[in-house]
Amino acid sequence: MSYAATLGLEEEFFALEAGRNCPTLQSMDYLRRFVWSNVKANLPHSASNFAKADDRKECFMGSIELSTGKHEEPDDLVKDLIWRRTCFAKSAVHCLIVPTGALFHLSSPTNTACSHIHVGVRAEHRERVYRNLCYFAPLLAVYAANSPFAGGKPFGLSYRMAQEGLLGSLNQDPQYRFQDVIISKRLGTIEMRIFDPIPEVERLLVILSSVKKIAEWEGESGLDIEVYNASRKKWVFGEYDEWFQQMQEAAKQLDLNPALFGGQPLSDQLSMMATQSGIDAAYSFLDELWRKPTGIVAEPKPYSSFKMAAGLAGYYVPRLPLIAYKGYMEWYGKNGFK
Repeated sequence: MSYAATLGLEEEFFALEAGRNCPTLQSMDYLRRFVWSNVKANLPHSASNFAKADDRKECFMGSIELSTGKHEEPDDLVKDLIWRRTCFAKSAVHCLIVPTGALFHLSSPTNTACSHIHVGVRAEHRERVYRNLCYFAPLLAVYAANSPFAGGKPFGLSYRMAQEGLLGSLNQDPQYRFQDVIISKRLGTIEMRIFDPIPEVERLLVILSSVKKIAEWEGESGLDIEVYNASRKKWVFGEYDEWFQQMQEAAKQLDLNPALFGGQPLSDQLSMMATQSGIDAAYSFLDELWRKPTGIVAEPKPYSSFKMAAGLAGYYVPRLPLIAYKGYMEWYGKNGFK
């Protein structure tokens, strides 16, 4: 291996007040508290999202986001993430943190949450590494899946991954924003957008170590975009065709973590829990998984319009210039990342 890949993570999740099955604009207050506890460290590493178009009729507020710095080692990235989770957990004791790809009672393809893994490599390796990460992405995404319900009913492996729009089939242009894996115009990284949120740090480490090994592999996977897209229509529903099985064998030859081949997606456990004990039980379980490394237990309280207003004034309004800048860069980039 002649180069080292770097890793970064954007982690999204929903924040729910007591008695609510939808996030509210009070999410801004949790972000306000988080940012003002350490402005320099936290302001550039936080974000908020909203549903789009008709999905706003179901729920206007979307997920919120924490992001890490750039790291060469997966262990260091996870330490960074736990530190940021702990800072946020202290600011959000009075809500449930629900890191799922899609809230179980909604049917809103644009109101979702995810974990974006950013991979940095030198420009001369970027397009080859992009193809290799695309090729193996389905195996990792199935292992990370955790949104098995939609509209209050069982859906399958991942409602979020199955909805093309914010992500989806690969495009011939790797910079096209709304696909499973992109080359980011803003950062110049390879951005793996396909993953549902990953609350368990053990599962996250398996995925991060596998991503790093793939990124530093000097071989060529032989990605065929048309074949990938045809197979995608099956594996997002938990159906694994001949191409997927061949890709699995290639992953074994690359000596990726064995947990990827026998590990149960969190989706399966959550689906069983929601069916047997109710959606609220599944949400509480997700909150516990996310908070476990922080040692901070949730004490949910009802929605407060005062806290909502404080969050808008103290977080969203001051951050508008940064939101505009990031939006511009994501669409138009630096024009010269190659």
